[in-house]
Amino acid sequence: MPPLGYMGAILDVDLTTGTHRVRELTQEMADRWLGGTGLGAHLLWEERTYAADPLGPDNVMVWAPGPFAGTTVPLSNRFGVCARSPLTGVWGEAECGGHWANDLKKAGFDALMVRGRADHPVYLWIHDGELELRDASHLWGKDTFETHDQVREQVGSSGRRGQEAGVACIGPAGEQLVRFGAIMVDGKDGRAVGRAGLGAVMGSKNLKAIAVRGTRTFPIANEPGLNQYLKDLRKEIVSTAKGFGALGTACGIPTHDKMGNWPIKNWQQDHWPEGPDKISGAAMRDSILTGRYYCGNCIIGCGRTVQVKQGPYAGIEQGGLEYETTSLNGSNLLIDNIEAVQKLNEICNRLGMDTISAGATIGFAMEAFDRGLLGVSDTDGLELTWGNHAAATELMSRIGRRDGQFARRLGEGTLRFAREIGGEAFAVHVRGLDFPAHDPRAFYANAVAYATSHRGADHLSSFAHVFQRVVSLPEFGYAEPVHRQDAAASPRLVMIGQNLMSWFDSLKCCKFLFFGGIKPTHIWSWYRFVTGRDVSLDDLLESGERIFVQKRLFNLACGSGPWDDTMPPRMLELPRDIGTDSRSLPPFEDMLAEYYRLRQWDPDTGAIAPDVLQRLGLPEPILAERRAAGLT
Repeated sequence: MPPLGYMGAILDVDLTTGTHRVRELTQEMADRWLGGTGLGAHLLWEERTYAADPLGPDNVMVWAPGPFAGTTVPLSNRFGVCARSPLTGVWGEAECGGHWANDLKKAGFDALMVRGRADHPVYLWIHDGELELRDASHLWGKDTFETHDQVREQVGSSGRRGQEAGVACIGPAGEQLVRFGAIMVDGKDGRAVGRAGLGAVMGSKNLKAIAVRGTRTFPIANEPGLNQYLKDLRKEIVSTAKGFGALGTACGIPTHDKMGNWPIKNWQQDHWPEGPDKISGAAMRDSILTGRYYCGNCIIGCGRTVQVKQGPYAGIEQGGLEYETTSLNGSNLLIDNIEAVQKLNEICNRLGMDTISAGATIGFAMEAFDRGLLGVSDTDGLELTWGNHAAATELMSRIGRRDGQFARRLGEGTLRFAREIGGEAFAVHVRGLDFPAHDPRAFYANAVAYATSHRGADHLSSFAHVFQRVVSLPEFGYAEPVHRQDAAASPRLVMIGQNLMSWFDSLKCCKFLFFGGIKPTHIWSWYRFVTGRDVSLDDLLESGERIFVQKRLFNLACGSGPWDDTMPPRMLELPRDIGTDSRSLPPFEDMLAEYYRLRQWDPDTGAIAPDVLQRLGLPEPILAERRAAGLT
């Protein structure tokens, strides 16, 4: 019998040989690694993927939902993808919602492993325990909207409401190995496995798409109890998170501007008074919004659908802007035309690129142009002045298709391009991963969280900025949100947040549940209803710690350790007005030292205390030779 809450099977596909096998997901694996990116961390360590070329056939990808997928747990139709990142050269992972995870699980699998490289373009069709490896030569070169719809039609599920296959695919950017290539789900609605360049990993394997559909069931320990527990809680979630439902994730843009928390002019500028009201969630509602979009199992509906009917960007009809996309492609570039920002989003989604890194790379190029490090002869004729949305949209399209020498260089990512032109001082990244749209000068915990996140600058690995603003964690001693400039409290908050998010991302739920009033104790209760395990909340938090430290071991084996736990110069040398009495810089070194003390990590070598490894049941670190951040 499989573990309760699981199918008990892992599908392992070798594209080189065109063969596959089914591995058992044991009770021990389920108990220790939970699912999602936790299971991915275990499997990639076993495979020694830390030694693989990120764009070579030995790089293994793990796709995994969690035990909540396929249940009635709200906001749980989610999965994670893990591999060695071609952008950073270290641990790579990204999460995604939409309509895919439930079908992989109901097709009979708790995880999918993909290894090797096909000798021609292919896609996978996984359905009710069966796998077909199909030719995708006719799809190569097509964008993700076209690919999604054509794959659905070819597997016979197009237009069959409630019976459509979930499709995850890459566009031309992934095919051309753009290092921040993304994997897209749900076609024009545009859910993304965005960060760390995992779309390029698919492209390197000649893997165009993975379609999934399943009708199988799996055992749940106490389904009636789970449903009764959720009955009234669902209403509370919807009511408490109604702001996200009404205006989407871009609803808070005016507040982020006042708090000095979003990127403006490649993180140079404090505020942008004339900009927020032109590109916020409210601006979208009043201009191009046509409706709301819900991921599978979602009851909040933060997704948007939009249509641009006139002007130079007429014809856009797709998923609407999210906060991160709006910030990195709007304020970061000083573009206040919401239709132009939506166009940049459309290009990224169609061609398959991470909107965060894509916008950050163009922002870096605009600053380099502003500084005189680049001229029109370097940019293939583009005037990369701040706010020039015509140049930005043209460049975005060129990057996604590797069209022209300049676009090819930018497709290598911000850090590699910065080193090429001597601009590292204003490249805003950690480990080669561009900053998301949350400033550590505004929320001190993010300085430590970004520096120590395994995939690079990552606001989601600890969610600490949320716990410093609107969400309390009484279970862990935080009856109220921690003040955003509380440097003394930040290191422990980050550590707790990282352990918490590690098990949260392994059970697989959307983090927006926290904005619906959900606490860790709720999720702990759901886990026990689904799996039947009699575990404490502390037990689950230790599982999260195990997963987090396992990813740290992966990075150490890649040659990335304390020497990469850094902040870019701009975050340590340029104070920002964050709406308080004085301009702000995080006391980074002191906070990082306290974090190392709490984790029991050696700040020089990266060694982890033996008693920590023994308690967690983890191996000794492989302390590889140090490597330059962002390079393999």
